[in-house]
Amino acid sequence: MNPIIARIIVGALLHSAAVAGQITPVPERVPFAVSDKQDSQIPDRVQLTGWLGARIAANETNRLVRVDTSRLLEGYRKRPGRQTWDGEHVGKWLHAATLAWVNTGDAALRAKLDETAAALCECQLEDGYLGTYLEKDRWTAWDVWAHKYNLIGLITYMRYTGNLAPLAACGRMADLLCETFGDAPGKLDLVSSKVGSHTGMASSSVLEPMVLLYRFTGEERYLDLCHYILRAWEQPNGPQIVSRLLANQGVNQVGNAKAYEMLSCLNGALELYRTTADRKLLDACLNAWRDIVDHRLYPTGAASYRELFRDDFDLPESNNVGETCVTVTWLQFNAQLLRLTGEARFAEQLERVVLNQLLGAQKPDGSAWGYYVQMKGKKPYSSTLDGHCCLSSGPRGIALLPTFAISTDRDGAVVNLYDAGTANLTLQDGMAVTLKIDTLYPAEGCIRIAVDPRQESEFSIKLRVPAWCKGSSITPEGATRGADGYTTLRRKWKSGDVIQLDLDLQPRVVIGDHLCEGKAHICHGPLVLAADEALLAGADMRFDDLALATTAPDGLGIAGQDASPEWRTWPGARLYQVNADTRKGGASFTARLIPFADAGATGSRYKVWLPIAGRPLGNLLLDGTESRSRQGNVSGSINDDDPQSLVTTFDGKPAAEDWFAVTLDQPVSASRVVFLSGNVYHDGGWFDTSGGKPRVQIRRTSGGPWETIGELTHYPETTATHGTALKHLQNRFALELPEPVSFTAVRVIGVPACGDNPRQAFSSCAELQAFAR
Repeated sequence: MNPIIARIIVGALLHSAAVAGQITPVPERVPFAVSDKQDSQIPDRVQLTGWLGARIAANETNRLVRVDTSRLLEGYRKRPGRQTWDGEHVGKWLHAATLAWVNTGDAALRAKLDETAAALCECQLEDGYLGTYLEKDRWTAWDVWAHKYNLIGLITYMRYTGNLAPLAACGRMADLLCETFGDAPGKLDLVSSKVGSHTGMASSSVLEPMVLLYRFTGEERYLDLCHYILRAWEQPNGPQIVSRLLANQGVNQVGNAKAYEMLSCLNGALELYRTTADRKLLDACLNAWRDIVDHRLYPTGAASYRELFRDDFDLPESNNVGETCVTVTWLQFNAQLLRLTGEARFAEQLERVVLNQLLGAQKPDGSAWGYYVQMKGKKPYSSTLDGHCCLSSGPRGIALLPTFAISTDRDGAVVNLYDAGTANLTLQDGMAVTLKIDTLYPAEGCIRIAVDPRQESEFSIKLRVPAWCKGSSITPEGATRGADGYTTLRRKWKSGDVIQLDLDLQPRVVIGDHLCEGKAHICHGPLVLAADEALLAGADMRFDDLALATTAPDGLGIAGQDASPEWRTWPGARLYQVNADTRKGGASFTARLIPFADAGATGSRYKVWLPIAGRPLGNLLLDGTESRSRQGNVSGSINDDDPQSLVTTFDGKPAAEDWFAVTLDQPVSASRVVFLSGNVYHDGGWFDTSGGKPRVQIRRTSGGPWETIGELTHYPETTATHGTALKHLQNRFALELPEPVSFTAVRVIGVPACGDNPRQAFSSCAELQAFAR
């Protein structure tokens, strides 16, 4: 037996004997170089029973326990897997299911964990390889990625169960990675496009489990690989993660801006900072966090669309918005920063993303998850793994909640998320303290916390008064606001003491700007509210015409009411009345809104951003009539603010020019025209720019002549046969005018492309928009 493994096993047995009767993780051999300011809690210490508790229970009962583990292992038992990333699912499941088992002690789930961990290890090849690829395809695409998740899942399983049988398999995996990748002669480049996707961010995100395995075993070569990964990031072909963030470049300028993979790398960088105290890693991550919060977050805490970080405030309501894998890694990123800094601003973002985007992606009964969960549309719930990486990511986010909802720091206890339940904590000085929370938050603002220390003792209890809360009260008196952003009560506590925190949940109206100009959304406390088409049943109006009567909260008459049984997903579920109208005004009525987390749960359409009655929308073309040079074979729309509803001009014939136009009943004045290209097909779909860029033309009067006012100069260089510089539905090109122009019609005109079929040519368009500024 490897002597290091033998020492770990002996240590684990001694540690287990010392703490018999409770779950205590196997200790790591390498201590932190930077101590956490706030502790990550063992999941069984925090038992939540409110809204979050209901979702945690549903996650285990209706998803994790019911997963067909033979499907998780299928790609390993019969290589290759169904998809190139098929290997990630089992490691993700092991991670989530282990945390869930620790929280509940479910014997059936533990048995499934033991069986699955052992079965995965049995699939390992003699050289240590534990992926789903054939040997000829090894170390391409998502192969290292699968090893990353296998390591994360198995390390989590070992630490919490004390069963170290998989350690040998983990060591062989890590040894193979160390032997294969590096900057020494004969080794593969981990960030090479041949090895992994997204400028190497996918493959190099193996940094996180390699740090964890180094701390678990003390094997220096695993740390050496981590340092190599930092060097590889800064290679000319690498993503330059640390250097660009330290230079205060936005995350949209790092690598290829792929959000999930970048956040995965940043989580690994934070683990390495915790291990080595390399301050530049923390600084880079803090810069990334600030950039995302300031420029790239949706109201619900979602980040990215079409899986990339985009330009500042480029946040369309739909267009594959809110990938759940991004949501979970963003949650992990904030949880890591919360541990390392102890600052409440990270808990603030955790509340935002958890109560809105994360729960909004989970079907309320826990059985399914949405891949892209957008600001409008339908929730795309699915419980089928094929093509659905988010189905394995979402449960990890839910299972992590008990680790940071209620915590401890050097001063005492910290409450980050408010939910009914009980936390059995051990303070850093060894004092045992139980906090019992009674609340219907976020439906109600009253939170009562019963404090029960093992013996009378002085320590602090830190409460988070959210930034959105304009009024709060705390008893007993004496609370102070600290530099860490928490409100702190420090005193001698004894059994029977009770804290009451009352948060003012006054509704707020958030006025839209940029792409949501002319619209608004409503928040009630931490909850983002949405309109749900099913709640308009019986109303004599179209869902698309629903608007807010005003932007004044008093004028909207927002009032919560108990949800009727068909909408009650937990005992505190509420619906919210609001004074509504139609977009053009004159049809006042009362509508009901629902928290985003529950919106669309019945399969109906929903939307967060609502027009303001009587006000022009940001996109001046929404009420116009669209047309195009040829009818084409895809009948979507170019003026509905839905980029996924595209059109083409395909008719199987060639054409010298194609155009896409919108005509208005009344003139409008615009200073910016935006063209969103559609799909890139093998046989066309783009404009050929070899003879010039697409032109923007207007008609100043109804039926007047077309007049060119500019070109889409940022449209890439393409030919009739090659449009690879464009990507599906990801290309937004704007013409910025020095002065506003007035028109009754606008169009984009260019030369269609033929791709690999020169007998025809066509183009496509997802949206044509115009803005006053």
